[in-house]
Amino acid sequence: MKILQFYILKEFIPPYLGSTAFFTMLLLLERVMSFVGLVARGYATVIDLIVLVFYSIPPTMALTMPMSSIMGALISVGRLSNDGEITAMRANGIRLSSIFLSLYMIGAVIGGVSFYMTDRLVPIGNIKFRTLFQRLTIARPDVQIEVHSINELSAQYTLLVDVVDEKTGDLLDVTIFESKEDKYVKTITAQKGWFLTDNESDEYITLRLLRGTIIDPKDKTGKQFNSTLFEELDLNIPLEKKELQNIVKKPRDMSMKELKAGIEQEEKGTRLHNTYILEYHKKVAIPFACLLFVFLGTPFAVTRGRSGKGLGLGVGVLIIFLYYLALLSLERRGKSGAIHPAMAVWLPNILFSIVGTINLIKRGRM
Repeated sequence: MKILQFYILKEFIPPYLGSTAFFTMLLLLERVMSFVGLVARGYATVIDLIVLVFYSIPPTMALTMPMSSIMGALISVGRLSNDGEITAMRANGIRLSSIFLSLYMIGAVIGGVSFYMTDRLVPIGNIKFRTLFQRLTIARPDVQIEVHSINELSAQYTLLVDVVDEKTGDLLDVTIFESKEDKYVKTITAQKGWFLTDNESDEYITLRLLRGTIIDPKDKTGKQFNSTLFEELDLNIPLEKKELQNIVKKPRDMSMKELKAGIEQEEKGTRLHNTYILEYHKKVAIPFACLLFVFLGTPFAVTRGRSGKGLGLGVGVLIIFLYYLALLSLERRGKSGAIHPAMAVWLPNILFSIVGTINLIKRGRM
């Protein structure tokens, strides 16, 4: 049996590692593309990009480890089933639960590693990522501008932008509201604008505007005003609100110890209190899903016999999709208090455990 368990384990490890690499790269791809934009504009170096990606790995792997567990189980057991090895083992009187014992054990080990990563490494990675990203973009407002939203550049200037060119960083259809103490709000509109990257001042950043109008009201009614057309205008925007701030820890950035303290301090029933409870239980529920997905996937791999690998992979993708869809849907209800936050996190695990147990019993009788 030891040789058999080791043999099955060897079948599981390659597809698990391959799935982990694939899912991690897939989820990191969007972030990497945004980081490349920082390098292309000269706001960051290639080393900065590598460090940002490195800090993004722990929170990404916290999601991909359960996904990889079920894909590893489906692919490895599917290969054994297709080659008739599972049938041969069962013909010798070995039960399915005994055949899959080593997979359950490795699932538990992966869950333990995932728990350590979620509780210790993910909070560190999140904080360091946001700190570095803030430092890189602290004097680069165009990196953080949101279209069709109010963007406060400083206490004096508020910006509204219709379009931000992702390649050049140019701002199109710009509206700026300039307010000064004891004066009425001045409105500046321009067809185009951009932040000058060669401005090395620590006190302000320069926004260059092209082809626009300055409307300067004389009274609060706005009926009397001065209107000035311009072809080019440079605005020096103070950076007093762009100083590097201490990164505030969010609930997902906390360890279980910190979350427990937050639960005790916050008033029961509030959204923040519910969020603390939800994140506290997620620290255990998500790593537990590593073992759950192995337990759930192995019987499905046996059922497909010689029907091909595509069906097993399709089942894995479907299970992953349904699990995370249920988890995200229940999370929102847990934060609002519609259901208990702990139940919101554990309910998908409970439901999928029941399905896996029923399927294992059913396949064991066939």
